[in-house]
Amino acid sequence: MNIGILTRNPNGWASRNLVRAIESLNHKPFCFRFRDVLSFIDHDRLRVYIDDIDIVDYLSAVIIRPFGRVSLDQAIYRIDLLYAIQDQGVPVFNKPSAIEKCVDKFRSLHELKKHGLPVPKTIVSERSNLALRKVDLLGSKFIVLKPMFGSRGHGSTRFILNDRDVMWEATRSLQFTGHTVYLQEYIEHRGEDIRVFVLGYEVLAAMIRKAPAGSWKTNIARGGAPIPLKKVEPEVEDLAIRAAKVLECEIAGVDIVRTRDNLYILEVNSQPGWHGLQSVHPDIDIALEIVKYVVSRAKK
Repeated sequence: MNIGILTRNPNGWASRNLVRAIESLNHKPFCFRFRDVLSFIDHDRLRVYIDDIDIVDYLSAVIIRPFGRVSLDQAIYRIDLLYAIQDQGVPVFNKPSAIEKCVDKFRSLHELKKHGLPVPKTIVSERSNLALRKVDLLGSKFIVLKPMFGSRGHGSTRFILNDRDVMWEATRSLQFTGHTVYLQEYIEHRGEDIRVFVLGYEVLAAMIRKAPAGSWKTNIARGGAPIPLKKVEPEVEDLAIRAAKVLECEIAGVDIVRTRDNLYILEVNSQPGWHGLQSVHPDIDIALEIVKYVVSRAKK
């Protein structure tokens, strides 16, 4: 089989490990980038070219890695392209509908809440004055301002509720530049959260992410320390799997935080990295497990 890896950086750690895993199973990896794709709507069907190769015919499946920073045009086209490839019978992991839901924080939280899953209180508005007028509804001493689209903790800022002037300047700047104001209650988590890696709606591995000293962000990309979690509590496992199913994420990184009384889902990542997770689970070849799953569902 020819297994595609759609990636910004074919030489990146995750891409290299996927290539290794594909080759170890005697299949052929095919790395390519969105910017190298030419889509051609012919008289009979869609053709998707990388140089002279029509990947609709050539590939048995495609694994999608993160898009990175893109324009609105690029984001819409890339999702549409994934739908089109899927429509031609090539399985895509994760499917575009899952990526679409997870990349949009408002939509993903709404979907999770609609299905009865616990998420933080959140206010979203295009106008900063409307958002700040209702900020007390969050019922939190600290308020987190997040970008609607983004990952790895980039752009997230925490404010003290009493710092109204600072929040006004930050939210007003977002409105001025055409961004949506997204405010969320800060869930006290004692400097740690749980990352659960879900594959095929089963928990493959998990870790605790510990924020570095002086920081509230637990993201590994922001200096968080991975701590292995060998046994996942049943309620955490159940919550992670339910979240992945709601958002149709066959490969998912689910971030869960525990308070004294409750569990909350902070985010579901449809294109999760696993470098930190792999470092604390040497007994599990995560890339190999991903590829085994993809191959089992690939176009024969």
